[in-house]
Formats: sequence, structure tokens, C-alpha cells
Amino acid sequence: MWKKRIFSVLLTAMLILPSSAFAAENGEWLLPKIQDAPAFTDITGTICETAAGLCCETGLMTGVDAKHFMPEVGLSRAQTVALSARLHTLLRTGTLDTFQEHSQTGADWWKPYDAYLREQIPALAENQVYESMCDYPSTNCYRHEFFEILSIVLEDTETVLPEINDINAVPDCMEPNIIQFYRAGILSGKDAYGSLHAGGPLSRCAAAAMLARLIDPAQRLTLQLQPLELCQELLGIAPDTVLMWVGGQEITAGQFMPSLVSAFSYYNHSHFASMVLTGWEGDIALEEVAQMVQAEALAQELGLAFSDGDAVYYDGYHGLTAEGQAWTASCTALYEQVKAALEPETLPDLPEIQYAEIWDSLPFQDAFVQTRNLPYWGNTF
Repeated sequence: MWKKRIFSVLLTAMLILPSSAFAAENGEWLLPKIQDAPAFTDITGTICETAAGLCCETGLMTGVDAKHFMPEVGLSRAQTVALSARLHTLLRTGTLDTFQEHSQTGADWWKPYDAYLREQIPALAENQVYESMCDYPSTNCYRHEFFEILSIVLEDTETVLPEINDINAVPDCMEPNIIQFYRAGILSGKDAYGSLHAGGPLSRCAAAAMLARLIDPAQRLTLQLQPLELCQELLGIAPDTVLMWVGGQEITAGQFMPSLVSAFSYYNHSHFASMVLTGWEGDIALEEVAQMVQAEALAQELGLAFSDGDAVYYDGYHGLTAEGQAWTASCTALYEQVKAALEPETLPDLPEIQYAEIWDSLPFQDAFVQTRNLPYWGNTF
């Protein structure tokens, strides 16, 4: 997971804080209308027409020429840099005068926008996502890159979005600076669970739709995302269901699930999504859980400890419980410390596993197959 600065979204009841006096000039729009929208012939009567028109009226986006918006074409990284610079100066000054003298032609047409952002936000020089975008400006912008740079602009201009959705995580994202866009109703995700698909390409139409929601609060979405809970989804049981005792320690479905789906997912990927188990690959998960329980005990004997600092885990991230995520992270770190402190040959045998009565009735074969279609665990990591 890429590392991002935490951008805190403030009071739920607050209106958008206008960092400049013009923010409410055009009704409740975040940005002022500075021009008329071109009459694009390729989006007339489509769902993209209104969003693209709004983005063009406020100066955030332009067409590829006077008549064409080309909605299905990918939004390039250079175009993302340009619209981010326009957003920044519009929030600060209400105009695009800063860029009027720049000729937008040639391969380096986007360089003035990059120079502006680097001058206004010096911290961008240390941002690996932004540097990667600038290294390959003509390639398609990824979804996480788009929201990364937008969050930086909003933070730098002290623009706060009101929260209208109570969302802390989606299956493949719990980064606060991206989750803020879900909470504000600007981003809804790619499926019923709200999955971000961070590495997916972004079309000009999709970018326009989300920017339009940023500009116009009336277009923001009230989300009713379906929670992803893998214990119920895959095994039909509650996360607090006791599945086994490892060395006498109770292990719940919520604790076991991270290891189980990890083993299933790895096997599916490494075997080209094979539909058949050659042997129950859950044995790998059982061994991992036994190692984690052993690591806890040995770490206590050795005086070792693990602290994840200010790490916060949310239910639903990767379809797991917050408790399961936290326990797995802690035990995994302790296991590495124990291995570093002891010679491999001195490690004791793994603790004995005793299974709860429900164990033999669980649909592990079906769960293995279903893992292939899950957000995060399925077709891509």
C-alpha cells in the first residue's frame, strides 16, 4: 500500500470552507463559472454532457478540440497535473489568469502547470506518486493518483468538504485522504462494496463526473455501500464464531480469515485461477495461525513486544474485521522478531490444534472458488 499523508476531514455539519471569497458566487458551487461550455458533438445527450460542461465552465477541463470531449479516452497524467493546477489557482484566486500567457502546445504543454504546483506546494517534491506521474506524463492516470493529487490540492488550499456518508474503509482502501471523497459523496467506487480499484485507468468522462460532484454539492452522492464481511460471505458464519483452539488459545473466524483468504488467493494466482484444489490449501493457513500463536507465547518469554503506533484498522477493509487485521499484523511482526532472536532449529514444535464442532461443516471448497471473485483477493492484488 502506498504511503500517503493523512488528510483529516473535519466537522460533519460544516459547509465547504471557502478559502477564497468567491467560492459561493455561483450559488453553492465550489468554483466560479468563468466561461461558457463548448458545444461538444460527441457527448450531446449522454450522461457525460452535464459533467463535462460543468468542468469546462469552471475551467478545470477542456476538450481535445473545439468540438470533441472524447469521453472514453483515458485521462493522461499530464492532463491530471494541469487540472489540479487549475483547481488550486481557482480555489485561491477565482481566476485562471496565472496560466493565460502559456501556450498549450507541444509535448511540454503541461510543464507550466507542474511548475506552478511545485512552487505553490513544495512538499510535492517528496511525493513519490506525483513524481511518477511527471516521469510518465503521457500515460493514463490511475484512479489512486487522481485522488492523491486532488487531496493534496484541497489540503493546501484549506478546502474542507462536508461529510454526507459514514464510511471509514472500502475493500481495497482505508487511506483517509481518499476515503474523504467517499465521505463527501464524490467517489462511489467500482462495485456495490465501493471498491476503489486504485490501479485502474481513469477515463475523461469518469474524471469529469467526479470533478462535477466536487464543484457542485447538489450532484454529490448519498452512498449505501454493501459491507463486505468475508466470514459471512465465504463461510456463512459470524466473525466471533470459535473455529479452533491452538495450544489452548481460542481462535475465531475473524482471526483465522486473513490467513485463509491469503492462502486461497495466493494459490489461485499462482495456479492461474485453478478451480480444483490439489489438497486443502487451508493447511497453509492453519500452519500460519499456529505460528502466530506460538510467536505470541515466545515473544512474551523473550520480552519482545510489538507496537503499530497509531495504526487504525477498520471493519470491511479487505473484507476483514478490524480485530482480525490487528491480531494478524501484531502476530506476524512478533513472529519475525522471534525468528531473528532464535536459531531456527531451536524453535519448538507448533502448538496442537483442536477443532470446534462447526469445523467439519464449513464450505471450504466453495470458499476457495469464491475467493477468485472478491475485491482485492481476486483477479489482482
